[in-house]
Amino acid sequence: MTTIDRTPNDLPRHPNLLAWVTILTALVSIVAVVILALTHHTEAATAVGAIGGAVSTLGGSQVSLRARR
Repeated sequence: MTTIDRTPNDLPRHPNLLAWVTILTALVSIVAVVILALTHHTEAATAVGAIGGAVSTLGGSQVSLRARR
């Protein structure tokens, strides 16, 4: 007997995509901060570090919330 189940699959196609984007953003921001600091652009390094840290924190909290569901 066949059943027709038309409920959509709520799982994303790439469940680890958010985790990889978060990790990549953190690594890119660390490299950018080091390069900017070595070239004496301390204000820009501080700004990039703050933005990278915020994205990493927000992305990390969304990954952990998704894993608990």
